[in-house]
Amino acid sequence: MTTAEEFASHSFDYVIIGGGTAGLVMAARLSEDPSVKVGVIEAGANHANVDSVDIPGLAGSNMFNPTFDWTFQSVPQKHANDRVIPQNRGKGLGGSSMINFGNFHRGPAHEYNAIEALGNPGWNWDEFLKYLKKVETTLPSPANANPEYKLASPDPKFHGTSGPIFKSYPTHIAALHVPFSDAFSALGVPRNPDPYNGENVGLMTMYSAVNPKTVTRSYAANAYYEPNAGRKNLVVLTNTLVSRIIFEPGSTPLKATGVEFLSDDKKYVASVKKEVILSAGALQTPQVLELSGIGNKDILSKHGIETLVDLPGVGENLQDHPYISATHEIDPSNDTLDFLWDAPEQIGAQMELYKTQKSGFLTSQPSAMYAFVSTKNLATEEQLREWKVKAEKAIQDAPQGLQGLLRFQLQWLLSPSSGEAEIIPYPGFFPGTGLKPVPKSRYSTMMCSTMHPFSRGTVHIASADPKTPPAIDPNYFANTLDLDVLLASLKFALKVYATRPIKETVIRRIAPPPELGESDEALVEYIKGGFGCVFHPVGTAAMLPRKDGGVVDPELKVYGTANLRVVDASILPLEMAGHIQATVYALAEKASDLILKKRTV
Repeated sequence: MTTAEEFASHSFDYVIIGGGTAGLVMAARLSEDPSVKVGVIEAGANHANVDSVDIPGLAGSNMFNPTFDWTFQSVPQKHANDRVIPQNRGKGLGGSSMINFGNFHRGPAHEYNAIEALGNPGWNWDEFLKYLKKVETTLPSPANANPEYKLASPDPKFHGTSGPIFKSYPTHIAALHVPFSDAFSALGVPRNPDPYNGENVGLMTMYSAVNPKTVTRSYAANAYYEPNAGRKNLVVLTNTLVSRIIFEPGSTPLKATGVEFLSDDKKYVASVKKEVILSAGALQTPQVLELSGIGNKDILSKHGIETLVDLPGVGENLQDHPYISATHEIDPSNDTLDFLWDAPEQIGAQMELYKTQKSGFLTSQPSAMYAFVSTKNLATEEQLREWKVKAEKAIQDAPQGLQGLLRFQLQWLLSPSSGEAEIIPYPGFFPGTGLKPVPKSRYSTMMCSTMHPFSRGTVHIASADPKTPPAIDPNYFANTLDLDVLLASLKFALKVYATRPIKETVIRRIAPPPELGESDEALVEYIKGGFGCVFHPVGTAAMLPRKDGGVVDPELKVYGTANLRVVDASILPLEMAGHIQATVYALAEKASDLILKKRTV
C-alpha cells in the first residue's frame, strides 16, 4: 500500500484501474516479471481479515453497506412499475468476489463457443477450460458427506488442482436437500453430478469459493494479491477514484500515457509506459471510458466531454439475471436458518462454534443446491411456439449487430440442453419480500431467475463529475419474453413445492400471497413488484466486431486505441447460464497471457 503522492511519483509499465476480481489477477500475473512495474488503483479499501468478508456463512451480509458496496441503484424501470432496483457491486480489494455469495460455477460449453462464433477467435470452451482450471484448486468431497447428496469426485480433466482460488463443496447442507432433489427429479429435472464438464442442465450441489483448510472465503484479494503483496514491482493504491485515462494528444490510434486519479479532491497522474488495463466492472468500465472521451459522441458532448473515439457500443448491451422468490412455511421440525429470527443471540453461539471448532452453519454459504432448468420443463409446446415467435420478432426488430447475439439466445431458448432458468432452494425466510416471518415458524424460499434475457439495457455517465454514479438502466422486461420465462420459472417453483416429498412438509404458501389468486396476470404483478437482480452484469464493453457494437477486439484492446485494454465482465457479449465469477477469473488469466504472449497448455 502507498500514498497518492508516492504512487504518482512512479513510472509504471502497466496501470490497472480497479483492484477487483479481474484486476488483481492481472496484477499478480503481470508482476511475475520483476523487470516491469505494475500499479493498481482501487476506489475501495483493503478489507483483509474482516469477519463479515471471510466467514462463508456471512456471505452477502455486506451488501448495502457502503464500506464494502457501491450501493448503486438503477433508474426507475418503466416496464416494472417504475421501481428502482439495487445494483450492488463490491468496493474494495477483491471487488465483487469480496461481497458475493461465493458460488463457484461455469457456463455450459455452447455458451463459450458462441463467444468465439461471434467474431472472437480463441475464445471458445476448450480455451476457457484451460484457464478455468488454472484459476482453481478443487477439493474432494468431505469424507463425512451424506452419500445421499451424491457429491461427485472431481475429474482432473475438468477441474483444476493447483490454482490460487480454492473450490470446495459445502460442509453444512440443510436438511431438505434430499427431499428437494427427489421433488425436482419427479418433475423431470435430473441430478447432474458434475456440471463443470460443459453440460450444466439439471440439479447440482454447487462448489463454493471456500478454503476448507481455513474455512474462509477464497477470493481475489487473499488468493491473488496477498501472496504477492511483498513484490517491490507491485504498487497498490486504495481509497482512490480514477477520474480519466490520459492520451497522447493527436496520437492515432490513441496512445494512453497516464491515469488521472483523485485523492482528497486533489488530482494526480500516474504515468504509463506500456498499457492501461481497465478492470472497473460492467457498471463502471463504461463510465471511465466515457469520462476519458471514448464512447457515443452524442452522450459525451451532452456532458461537455471531447470525443476522442466515437464508439457507440460503450455502455450498451447491458444484461443481468432478474429473479423472483417464492416462500412457503414448512414443518417446524426442519433445520432452517429461521432460528436466527427467533433468537438473534444465536449468531453469537454460532460464531463461537465457528471460531473454536470450525463447524456450524457459518462454515458454508446458505444455499447448496442449484437447478438449471430447460424450457422443456417450464413450458408447453404451445408456449414454446409463442416464445419462438416473440424471439424471432425481437431478432427482426434488433439492430444488425445485436441480431447475431439474439439468434444464439433463440437456439438456447428452444434447446433441452440449455438452462434457461436457475432455481435455488434457500433454507429459510429470504429477506427482501416485504413480508415478515412469524416467530417460531420455519420457511423455505426458492429463488427463480432467467438466464438469457432478450431485453438490453445501458449504463452511461450521468455527469462529467467522476464522483457521480453512472445512470444504470437494465431495461428489465422491455421484451415481454423475459417476463414470460420468469413467470414460467416461478410457476415451476410452485409446482416443486406441490410435489412429493417436499409437499409433505409444506404448511402454507407465503409468497406469492395466496390472496393474489393464481392467474398469470396476478403473478406478473407480483413479479413486477418484487423482483430483483442477482448481480451478474455483463456486456457493456462487448468483445465483438466494431460494426456489431463491439468495444474491444479479441485481444481485449479498445477500438481506436493502441494500448488500452478492458479486462472484466463487461467484455462478455452474452449473459451466461451460471454464476460468472469463475469466468471472470478465467478471462483475466487469459488476458494476462495475451499481454505476456504466453500460451497456457
